[in-house]
Amino acid sequence: MFRTYFHLFSDGALLFIFPILSCIALFLITYLLRRYRKCLGLDSYDSDILDTATQNTMSGGYVVLGFVLVLAMTTVSELESGVSKEAAAIRGLDRMLVLEGSAPALESRKYLLEYTKSILQDEWPELKDGRGSDKTSIALRNLFSALDQIGSGTIKDNVVYSKVLDQADKVAELRNNRNYNVQSNLPDTFYIVSFVSLIGVILICGLRLIEATRVRTVALAIQVVMLTLMFSAVVIVDLPYIGDTVTSSEAIQKAYESILSQAPYQDLKP
Repeated sequence: MFRTYFHLFSDGALLFIFPILSCIALFLITYLLRRYRKCLGLDSYDSDILDTATQNTMSGGYVVLGFVLVLAMTTVSELESGVSKEAAAIRGLDRMLVLEGSAPALESRKYLLEYTKSILQDEWPELKDGRGSDKTSIALRNLFSALDQIGSGTIKDNVVYSKVLDQADKVAELRNNRNYNVQSNLPDTFYIVSFVSLIGVILICGLRLIEATRVRTVALAIQVVMLTLMFSAVVIVDLPYIGDTVTSSEAIQKAYESILSQAPYQDLKP
């Protein structure tokens, strides 16, 4: 639900919006608490308790968001590594088909090319919605159907053919892993808890600013900004296929271009 709204903003906008909104909320809450302090019974309060609460909530927020940020960055690294492995597997399958050398094997290269092209044109734009493309699934089935037509021959041919099938299975497995991992975003529960926690932190800071010097006001505002900046970073990293910072399809694009450049026959090229 939240990702539907976050993807409407650029990374720079997300880094700007959350800190600004948090500062506005902080000073608005502080203003309201000062204005209605008598009605709320806040004429006297324990500043030591508020200082301790502020310190503990800030420290806890930094630790939790830092830990989540590391997890999100690890997921992004795994996605990028998986894309590189998938591109390498596609290239490897193409080399195996060339090595096999039979007419059905060379014909299968056309279907491999169509599958790779479908990843780039059909499936990649769909990944931002957390799903793969049915067109790419059909292209993959067509590829396996073409591989089944290679058939059997000598013992040497059978060995090469078995390796072709192993490499094709690897291509399909890496695609399945990519489509599965794209759904491994942080749950909406994390964002709900984070928003509620940030409101709690801002409320505690507002209580402390009922009576505060300019130095304390600036210091607390800076801490709130730093905390929301970290939250913004988590939001950005948690959207690997949305926004300005995205997982690139460059490796698969290069694999596609490599197959075209090594085409033994002109009719392989679209």
